Amino acid sequence: MKIIWAIDAFEDNKELNQKMAEFITHLHEATHAEVEPLYLLRENEIVLPTYEVPTWVTDHSRTAESLFREVLADYNLTFLSEAKVIPHASQSHAGTAETLSNYAEKAKADLIVVGSHGREGFQRFILGSFAESLLQQSEIPVCVIGGHASQTKTTKKILFPTEFGEHSKDNFRHILNLAKSLNAEILLLHAIARPIESLFDLDTRPRVYNYKGRMLTLEQIIEHQIENQSHRAQHWTDWAAKEGVVGHFFIDSTFKPVDELILNAINTHEADLVVMEAQSGPMSAALLGSYTRNVVRKAPCPVYVLTRHFYDKQEDRFTETPAP
Repeated sequence: MKIIWAIDAFEDNKELNQKMAEFITHLHEATHAEVEPLYLLRENEIVLPTYEVPTWVTDHSRTAESLFREVLADYNLTFLSEAKVIPHASQSHAGTAETLSNYAEKAKADLIVVGSHGREGFQRFILGSFAESLLQQSEIPVCVIGGHASQTKTTKKILFPTEFGEHSKDNFRHILNLAKSLNAEILLLHAIARPIESLFDLDTRPRVYNYKGRMLTLEQIIEHQIENQSHRAQHWTDWAAKEGVVGHFFIDSTFKPVDELILNAINTHEADLVVMEAQSGPMSAALLGSYTRNVVRKAPCPVYVLTRHFYDKQEDRFTETPAP
């Protein structure tokens, strides 16, 4: 396993970098992964905009690499590969994210770990978010350590919110392998979706919905969905058991916002890692829809995102494990 640790070593938020270092250490100890620290250096951070000598780019990159190694030495992570600085000319988060994504792909990395301040409101509007831009572009999974993260030293329980969608079985296979590497349990979370509209909306009678060609009350639909999805979730936990992984599931029918459900489940079930599917559906929304964004910003633990580009690729990146 190869991990790219994208770190802004020269920023003021040392606490966030320390959390990332703790999580990187945990991943290395559990998986013996190769970890390559990487700093993305904009050319205008050191070189004047009017420079004319191309060799200056090389010179200031070497200077940055030397400073980068000094900063990393403070974390005493002896297992890290040689620190690398990648110069680029992009002035936007999207361009920087593209540079990192392309490098990680060429390096055949299995995971990118980044930090996110979790800024909100006007400050985020002005500064944008590098982590969110990366999630939109990366062809490999991205694990985000947010500013609210406090559980970064262990992974005993992985929370997997899922719609059981088209790609979910492959994603679950990936999570099973991750859980085995980390010796962690898996908790499946599924939210029952509220029917869009009722056929009859009268005060004198219960609302009746068209559900798969049948006229049912909301209560009947919820019972039907809970039964179906519980059966499917049990099927997956049985699959996990065959792979030596302890699995649990929770079916929610409160119709609360999905991001609220996920954040509450992290605390209620003491999850150490959340794995999000970047696909359409009420549970995960479109990639970087409001649900995913809020979870990434507010989660008290790392958030591991299986990006759309990751599972849209034809190449099967998962260890072959026959699905039940």
